[in-house]
Amino acid sequence: MSVVSYLKLTPKQEFLKQFQQEMDELTRLARGQKGFIKVEVLRPLNEATTYVVLSEWESEADFKAWEHSPRHQQVMDDFNQRIGQGYSTMRMTRYR
Repeated sequence: MSVVSYLKLTPKQEFLKQFQQEMDELTRLARGQKGFIKVEVLRPLNEATTYVVLSEWESEADFKAWEHSPRHQQVMDDFNQRIGQGYSTMRMTRYR
């Protein structure tokens, strides 16, 4: 059964360009990872700085391997300093 990762974050305005570049890099890297199915990066129409990232993986183990990869960890550690309102995460599976 596949696993969907939900990540909602709001970068500070002064880091928005850097955030977008790193998000582009992470989505490219994720596509090359074992078990990767797909990724979507979304933002509300009325608020340009809040992002929701949905990624789907073949298994939780595949997702955790990606989550603990060196570059992913580095970027996420840096996000902690550049996120204005913090971030929230959730791991899900399909209801049916």
